[in-house]
This record gives sequence, C-alpha cells and structure tokens, in this order.
Amino acid sequence: MENVLNIATIPIADKVQRHMMASYYALQLEALQSEAKRLGYYFAQSDFAANIPPVLAERLAWATEYRRRSYLYPNIPTKWERQVRWSMEDGYAQEYLSSMLAALAALGVRLQAGPQAYDLLAAEVCCQLEKNNLPSEPGPIRDSEFGVPSLAEVLSTTQDTSKENILT
Repeated sequence: MENVLNIATIPIADKVQRHMMASYYALQLEALQSEAKRLGYYFAQSDFAANIPPVLAERLAWATEYRRRSYLYPNIPTKWERQVRWSMEDGYAQEYLSSMLAALAALGVRLQAGPQAYDLLAAEVCCQLEKNNLPSEPGPIRDSEFGVPSLAEVLSTTQDTSKENILT
C-alpha cells in the first residue's frame, strides 16, 4: 500500500480535466481539419483567413457538431443525424464553429483556400442541390398521371364493347 494515491486532489483533478478537454477538442479539430481538407482548404499560421462561403461554413459546422455528438453519445448513432440537424437549425453548431475558428485565430492559425477549393466547393454545392431536389421516397406511379387508363378501365371498356358486339 505504499503507492496509494488520493486521486480526488486539485493537482490531479486539474491534470485529468486538462487531458480530457484536450482529447475532446482534438477530436473536433480533427473533424474540422478533415472536412476543410475535403473541400480544398487547410489551416496555416497566417495573419489573414480565407473567405468562408456559406456552403463551407455549413459543412464545417456540420462536421464538427457530428463529431462532437458521436463522442458524447457513442451508444446512440441512430440519433446523431437528428441531433446535428437540430443544432444546425437552432444555430448552436454555427456558433460553436465560430468559437473554434476564433480560438484558432487567437493562436495565429487561420483557414486558407487551396488551389482546388473553389472547384471542390462548387461540386459540393451541386451535390447539395441535387440532394435537396430529389424526392425523399418515390411514390407509386399512377397511370392517370400519364393519361394511361388503368387495367380496370381497360377491362370494363373491353367487356362493355364485347357485350355490345354480341347483342348486335
């Protein structure tokens, strides 16, 4: 029992808290960096930041919030999308992203546009437009939508015609 420690002391609690918070934010910063890279952006020591178009801000906010939710609630992946959507709708995810970018800027680290950034952003906009314009679930095609009579109509007409021909 010579190595027994009381872990509920301020010096140990402080170190544990710093380690846990550093791990928590490292995961989110990794998500931020990965999504930025996917869209042709990178982080660098710089006095100036690149312009952040709305589609980029949305994707960065979504990525960091999604990573945060998956870390905080690892056992309910079915709810991550919905929770992230709510955070996007109420503005929390965007504010959180803004705070992260401000903290990075305070360290002199800012977002920069790579040579393919605008092409990749344009492709992302196209993907989002396509995704938003597609119906969520295709419904059944009704013959009446195309001016085609239904099978019941064809059969009833055929039967009526047959009866007329037989009687005459």
